[in-house]
Amino acid sequence: MKRWLWVTLLCVALIVIAAGIAIVRMQGPAPEQVASAVQFNEVPVAFSHRSDLDNDLPFMGSAAIDIDGDGRDEVILGGGGDQADAVLRFDGTGFVAIGDSGLDKPAGEATFGMAAVDATGDGLSDLFIARSGGVYFYRNLGADAATRFAGERIAFTLDDTTSPLAITLADIDHDGAVDLYVAGYIRHDQVQGETIFNQAYGGYSYLLHNNGDNTFTDITAAAGLRRQHNTFMAVFADIDNDGWADLVIAQDTGMVEIQRNNGDLTFGSLSNPTSGYFSYPMGIGAGDYDNDGRLDFYFSNVGTTLPDLMLRGDLRPEQVLNKNYILLHNEGSLRFSDQAAAANAAKLGFGWGTVMHDMDNDGRQDLLIAQNYARFPGVKMLRLYRGHFLRQIQAGRFAAAEKSARLQNANFGIAPLVSDFNGDGWPDVLFANLTQPARAFISAGGKADWLQVLLPNAPAALTARVSVTRADGVVLHEQWLSGEGLASEQSRRLQFGLGENAGVVNVQVEFGDGRRQHYPHLPPRSVLHVDFPSSTAAADTP
Repeated sequence: MKRWLWVTLLCVALIVIAAGIAIVRMQGPAPEQVASAVQFNEVPVAFSHRSDLDNDLPFMGSAAIDIDGDGRDEVILGGGGDQADAVLRFDGTGFVAIGDSGLDKPAGEATFGMAAVDATGDGLSDLFIARSGGVYFYRNLGADAATRFAGERIAFTLDDTTSPLAITLADIDHDGAVDLYVAGYIRHDQVQGETIFNQAYGGYSYLLHNNGDNTFTDITAAAGLRRQHNTFMAVFADIDNDGWADLVIAQDTGMVEIQRNNGDLTFGSLSNPTSGYFSYPMGIGAGDYDNDGRLDFYFSNVGTTLPDLMLRGDLRPEQVLNKNYILLHNEGSLRFSDQAAAANAAKLGFGWGTVMHDMDNDGRQDLLIAQNYARFPGVKMLRLYRGHFLRQIQAGRFAAAEKSARLQNANFGIAPLVSDFNGDGWPDVLFANLTQPARAFISAGGKADWLQVLLPNAPAALTARVSVTRADGVVLHEQWLSGEGLASEQSRRLQFGLGENAGVVNVQVEFGDGRRQHYPHLPPRSVLHVDFPSSTAAADTP
């Protein structure tokens, strides 16, 4: 009996190894590695995610937000169905847990997505959380309260097919109150397959309009956005610089949707290169990677990991499947082109959350990608993917630099969180990892100069546009966006790399309602605190 058991185990092991070897061969050549201008040092994180993948969807929420107003972001990491959410702060050597957070949740509800803004007008960041059973609003009670947050479930009718997965925030009608788009995925107990393209299948997503008191009305159908389709996430962003928050959506087994805000609480669909094929767009990174004043978008995908045979599902022979990552370059006039191949950012392994950020302060935005799939045992055994830091080595072209940067995460990455956790002007990274410990990397810094911009912590500042003119005439552009990555919330501290010997810079801020602020002759290596035009603003050094 024992010999039979050992033979069986050996055969299983050999099958897994053979499958793993086949997977490795299928990947093609490894991405070109280049030297990084910045290196990172790993620090401990006091959190390890637990999830029952037999009963939970394979996702988790994460956020980098300043909960106490001290100028440094804390981290919130979502727990599995039987695990509490965690709040952590960087203490100089690692990320340690903060007690009494008040982020209580119903038993059995996994935490899938997070977003944050001051929704109550008291200057403190409040929190929106998507869980398997609903969407919750947590008010930030301040340091003097017994717990930091107090929460309640947002009242709206959630279809019984749907688990809320991710949240993006904006003030879509300029009324001063925050509105939500909630990406929905099919509930775990109703999953019928992962490769269904040609039938109505999946959860529903929701556009929730704020009634002015942080209660919400479901206006999805009236806005033209009601449909049944699994959706990983979305990002509100002003794609045409007209002041209105548009909506970019990553569908599972589908395509990228770009919905233009008509300014009357309705949206209109725009064609884009993904409209001609089917794909698995998952995470969304957003930024102006070529400094032309228009937002571009990067989408992870299944990539080179699996053969077409396993991914085509119910696609008909004439229907085109695209497994490559997607880089939608904003051409202006509401047109986009896919530049992923030209940018050397298309053929990568299975990806989840992705973020566009200038990691080395050279004035060119880079790409961070979380990778791996917790339900794919061959990847786990082989530790096949370690995530990517794609450095923009020249205008519009990227190359992998994670090895020399010491920025590798072989755990089951869901999303990278980027923030200057130690306040030295250089972006740091924490990877939210599914079913495994989170991993954090603190930048060692460098010689380049930088400027950081903090917009007002208010709904009216979401999707505001910031332009920084360097002394050499180069103009850098950013927007404060909610929801970038995947089921995650990035820091609201906007980072502008100035290069070496930058000199003074000029800053222009334009809010969605047309209000503008101008700040001339700012010194490098400073933090600009922006107020709305009726107030004052000041620059300080950290």
